[in-house]
Amino acid sequence: MSFRATAAQATPVSYELEWGVVRGLCWGDPNNVTVIATHGWLDNCHSFLPLAEHWNSDHGGLIALDWAGHGHSDHRPRGTHYHFIDYAYDLWQILTHHINSPVTLLGHSMGGFVSNVVASICPEKVDKLILVEAFGLLVSDEMNAREQLAKGFSSRYKKRSGRWRGYSTLDTAIDARAAQADFSRDLVALLVDRGLHKASDHSFSWRADPRVKSVSPYRLHSTAVDELLQGLTMPVKVVRGDKGHENLSRAIEKWQHQVTDLNLITLNGGHHVHMEQPEKIAELLKSSG
Repeated sequence: MSFRATAAQATPVSYELEWGVVRGLCWGDPNNVTVIATHGWLDNCHSFLPLAEHWNSDHGGLIALDWAGHGHSDHRPRGTHYHFIDYAYDLWQILTHHINSPVTLLGHSMGGFVSNVVASICPEKVDKLILVEAFGLLVSDEMNAREQLAKGFSSRYKKRSGRWRGYSTLDTAIDARAAQADFSRDLVALLVDRGLHKASDHSFSWRADPRVKSVSPYRLHSTAVDELLQGLTMPVKVVRGDKGHENLSRAIEKWQHQVTDLNLITLNGGHHVHMEQPEKIAELLKSSG
């Protein structure tokens, strides 16, 4: 089965929040959701297309979301911003006000950071947590708070009316994204396919809101992360690529003792190991523990 056929089999889903609409794709029954998958920074829900090829609708609905300002989801209104906690608030709203039964949260990178925060504050809505190349949070321990605020405010102001560069062809856009990737061009093309907008002059530009690239003005301290991770009462699996980000190993060493039921899994691959080893992720989703 081709990825195009897999995408065509999905049901579009949307959740209207107070600022706008979060959109995504569902494989299986959108009224019987068992898994919510969230992507990393500057990706989109096509990050989970390879996984969807291995998903059986008998296991319920697998929803992959586009974060605010990414993919087909709305951009946040002018004058608002893309702070990490607001992504968490969006996911919390979806879980607590739009999904009836507990689900498995599957989060990659930024999506994983958001997922372990949300799972901590509403554990009754999450029966299992799978984090791909993510654990804990990026914290403020080594930061100069004044300097970070100044950088964050300046960055927000500069990005307020930013624009992406345009591309004359689809291939040049794929090449530009592939130049920054540690995974295959074919997989990059999946992200680009949902991430591009085609203009009336047939040129291409990114759908993502340029403001998502602004620097965060503040982060939580590690003591807050200690408390959040202690609230993870469900089974937690952390999946890392053997060629993934080095900072994940440091996060695991720092915080693994805070989680009661933690399983660490290493697969062959890089930071997007869930796209490179989708059948392994599917097995983890289908397992009972």
